[in-house]
Amino acid sequence: MTHIESQPLILDSPEDLLVTIPFLLGFHPQNSLIVLSLTGQRRLARVMRAEIDVTNEREAARELISALTWQNIESVMLVAYTKGQSNTSFIELCENEIESAGFQLLESIVVSENSWHSRRCEGECSSCNHSGNPLPVLESSRIAAEHVIRGHLLPCASESDLASTLAYVGAELEITETSLSLPESAARLRDMWVRWQGLRWLSPADVSAALRALENVALRDFAITMHDGAHLQGTVELWRTLLSQAPTGYRAPVASLLAATSYEAGEGGLARLALDEAFKDDPEYSLAHLLARAMEAGWPSEAFTRMREELAEKLGALVGLAA
Repeated sequence: MTHIESQPLILDSPEDLLVTIPFLLGFHPQNSLIVLSLTGQRRLARVMRAEIDVTNEREAARELISALTWQNIESVMLVAYTKGQSNTSFIELCENEIESAGFQLLESIVVSENSWHSRRCEGECSSCNHSGNPLPVLESSRIAAEHVIRGHLLPCASESDLASTLAYVGAELEITETSLSLPESAARLRDMWVRWQGLRWLSPADVSAALRALENVALRDFAITMHDGAHLQGTVELWRTLLSQAPTGYRAPVASLLAATSYEAGEGGLARLALDEAFKDDPEYSLAHLLARAMEAGWPSEAFTRMREELAEKLGALVGLAA
């Protein structure tokens, strides 16, 4: 049987899309333009967010859409979150840039405080009202329920609220030296991951041992490979919880693991905030820089899956000993 996390989530309506966006970002966007690019199979490839109020709208639109041109995508959807009757000129410029680049513009939605409407609807669509449709109620949505069942947390109210969930809140922790060999440390990480899948709880001993182990690059890379697609969301929450327990000096490896797994899970907003935490702890941390370049280049989440699988092959001996 295929685990539910590995099954694609099918969106049937604009309302489903509006419910999904906060889960993709980790927070409810405000005064933002969300750009969703899709492959030829209509699978989500990338989610980008830009501020609507920009100084040079034409240049900003060109730069935003140009980031899509090298990707293997065929169509794009836009969702603009505005303040009341906001100026739509930036949205129009982005629509023009999308069509000039040869992409199909599937949808362009404007969301105001209490309603939404489609700029692509010419008034012939029976499912929406061009003058404004009520916003879906997230708590009673089928799509929201599916996200929660897959292990996603409910979105935060704002990006700053999401960032605050990554802050250090742990008690004073004694992180001791270890005499364990590399395979023994890898096995201990694996045991922690297995217990987490069942209990969703980390003991102080787990936290201390994990933070010490992840200082070793080989063990950190092994940690990237521990999960599979069926447990991806649970692993995101593992690194998120461990990051909240990690004091200064130990945060960069955990934050980088959180960035990699959350990006693979399609949670780009969380991934970028995790990288911010990594750079705060160690501005020169090489894995964080590598991940930042990959995200800025628009790597699809599937590329992170392939990277993890290739890394697992390279670390096969260590993985085998820890299994």
